[in-house]
Amino acid sequence: MPSEPAKKVEDKSAVANKDSKDNKDAANNNKDATAAKKGGKKKDDVDELSPEDLKLKGDLELMVQRVQDPSQEIQLAALDSLSNEIRSSTSSMTSVPKPLKFLRPHYTTLTDYYATLPSSSQVKKRLSDILSVLALTMGKEGARESLHYRLAGSKEPVGVWGHEYVRNLAGEVSGEYDAVQEGATATEGGDKAPSSAPKVTLDDLNAIVNEIVPFCVEHNAEYEAVDLLLEVERPEAIKQYIDENNYQRVCLYLIYCSYYVPEPTDSIILKICCELYLKVKQYPDALRVAIKLADAALINEVFAASATESDIAQRQLAFMLARQRMFHVVKPDTIEDETLKGVLANTQVSEYFLSLARDLDIVEAKTPEDIYKSHLEQRAVGAGVDSARGNLASTFVNAFVNAGFGQDKLMTEEGSKWLYKNKEHGMMSAAASLGMVLQWDVESALSQIDKFLYSQEDWVKSGALLGVGIITCGVQSEVDPAIALLAEYIDNTNGNMRIGAILGLGLAYSGTCREDVRDMILPVLEDSSASMEVMSIAGLALGLIFVGSSDGDITQGIMTCLMERTETDLASAHARFLVLGLSLLYLGKQGHAEAALEGLKTLQGPIAQYGALTLDSCAYAGTGNVLKIQQLLSICADHLEEDAASAHQGAAVLGIALIAMGEELGSEMCLRSFDHLLQYGEPAIRRAVPLALALINVSNPTRVAVIDTLSKLSHDHDHEVAMSAIMGLGLVGAGTNNARIAGLLRALATYYYKEANHLFTVRLAQGLLHLGKGTLTLNPFHSDRLLMSHVCVGGLLTILHSCMDIKNTILSKSHYLLYTLACSMSPRILLTLDEDLKELKVPVRVGQA
Repeated sequence: MPSEPAKKVEDKSAVANKDSKDNKDAANNNKDATAAKKGGKKKDDVDELSPEDLKLKGDLELMVQRVQDPSQEIQLAALDSLSNEIRSSTSSMTSVPKPLKFLRPHYTTLTDYYATLPSSSQVKKRLSDILSVLALTMGKEGARESLHYRLAGSKEPVGVWGHEYVRNLAGEVSGEYDAVQEGATATEGGDKAPSSAPKVTLDDLNAIVNEIVPFCVEHNAEYEAVDLLLEVERPEAIKQYIDENNYQRVCLYLIYCSYYVPEPTDSIILKICCELYLKVKQYPDALRVAIKLADAALINEVFAASATESDIAQRQLAFMLARQRMFHVVKPDTIEDETLKGVLANTQVSEYFLSLARDLDIVEAKTPEDIYKSHLEQRAVGAGVDSARGNLASTFVNAFVNAGFGQDKLMTEEGSKWLYKNKEHGMMSAAASLGMVLQWDVESALSQIDKFLYSQEDWVKSGALLGVGIITCGVQSEVDPAIALLAEYIDNTNGNMRIGAILGLGLAYSGTCREDVRDMILPVLEDSSASMEVMSIAGLALGLIFVGSSDGDITQGIMTCLMERTETDLASAHARFLVLGLSLLYLGKQGHAEAALEGLKTLQGPIAQYGALTLDSCAYAGTGNVLKIQQLLSICADHLEEDAASAHQGAAVLGIALIAMGEELGSEMCLRSFDHLLQYGEPAIRRAVPLALALINVSNPTRVAVIDTLSKLSHDHDHEVAMSAIMGLGLVGAGTNNARIAGLLRALATYYYKEANHLFTVRLAQGLLHLGKGTLTLNPFHSDRLLMSHVCVGGLLTILHSCMDIKNTILSKSHYLLYTLACSMSPRILLTLDEDLKELKVPVRVGQA
């Protein structure tokens, strides 16, 4: 017998041999598995199939054989069986249906046999239906085989094969439509269409579209129906399938589609939306779309249609038109109801606004010091700007903070001497500030400002004239107090009075397209004795009054004025307002501005490029037009050495923001582009970027990254960049009382306490931040961001273009331009009214549960 150690060695050897054998077996099994995979897994697949699947696979193979049987009766029976199997499996497409999976190897056999059948054969039509479905997963990509077989088939209802088949067919119809439109065929792309497929015509495609659309609408896939109709350029066909149950989804989808299609398709889509809303008697929604189209005839049609519903419905529409300041669209002489006339003229806005102030307990006037909170600023005692500049800043802050409240502690208090604490041009702004405090209250405000019209100081009188325009801005009256008080001063020998009267008329009748006012101001552009400042303000006023109207007479007047002025005149800081006035005429008009654009290109000097870019960007304001944005970015990429030669690049930067601000995705993309421009752009570009950021985010401080960027730029070594950033902070936070921005501005006031211009700009920004004590907004978008107020945009652009040369405008003697913000101010207010337009108290929940 072997010894014990020897036995243990033998046991270990046996175990090792066994392990080695097991490893070899495992390796062989892995090799077999790999070989099976490379060989197509034919054997494993058969082994893995369940008995039911094996039976189905065998049945399908038998059906394929019988389809090729000489007997037509057997063929038809086999085709019926195939159809039933496929239909029962295509009701759900979470995975590839088993019949389609098992028929894949036989697809080529069936297509080859299909080609041998005579075209008149009933079997061929039935087989074509089967092949159309099989091509869903087996057809060559781009060949559109499913569509071609469908056209050659028996024309069974398209929905019997399931939703996935319909969706695939819709995609192929879209592709084939493009090919037919281009005069191409499927074979030109290198993909082989069915050999016996008939030549596809538009009638064939429209017939299939007429089957697919009702199927999609019936199965709550309206967006697919709309997409298909847009692809085949038949969006109007959706109207016949819309009712009270699905109009909301369809119209909402169409409205958002209009942002991503070229003109004039966008207008066609919006008109369809308006017709759909009218069809289901949703007049407010129909009016929103009509306003977006800026179609006066359509607005009047909707307004007239609402009269058949009820007086209340028509009053609601009148409030909407007044909010958009489209007073001129519905003629007052066509309305008999006096209450409705008052609503349309916006005469009750002051009453409602003051009621809100009483409810919020903010009626008490605030002083500039309440806004500055100087006790929180850490600075040396006695440091600060000169008293005249400081008083001027307080004048504007007081006007912005107490705007519309009818009372303040500087101008309206009995015996106040604040007016005379300002010097010369400061007195003009101080007198005009009373108009902003009393804004919208036409009945009682005019008596308070009237006394300044008889002042011996020309500066005070010119400010009072401007104040009259501010009071009546956004409110219409049958007695036309603005014309009655201002008209006689248009031709005054004093230039400042002319400016006050002309700009006052521009504010009072902004957006009204009043021809009688045009006839008063237009001759100023032909007056060779007028200064460039007076002419520029005249052009700007006409632009505000006829904003978005494409008025030919004003266009010709401004163009003639630009051509006749010398290069020195056109190089002045105020010349930009002349081209801005021209640009406002074509706000949102897109292609209609081409003629005026060509006229501007004939001018000499920097003003030509500046004007052309401003006009082009205004024409596409709020459209999100990607091609225009790319053109403007390419202009910003040029590196120009002289500041004068690069002034137009600042207009290009503002244009990018103006075009992109109407579309959320586009505005987000712009923020990235602006970062690049700040790093690599010329000084003129860097000065405009903070203003562009402000334009995209007016009265919207929710984007923290924008505030951080502006805060960083407010300390920039370039003083103009810093002041633009400070003004940008004020515009971003305008009317919000945002605590973060308020803290940043207080810190900036401490930082710049020795810099008079910077501190003045900080004070203006603080006044804007607390605009209307937090109850007013400058945001041009409303009605769920669908509508953009052209008048509001006009006021904002005036301020932004002023800030592009802030030293020669706002920081010089043209600070009165800040009052053009009166066009942009509107209450942040939601009121519920009863049938008599009296306030109705309604409990609401604020915030999210």
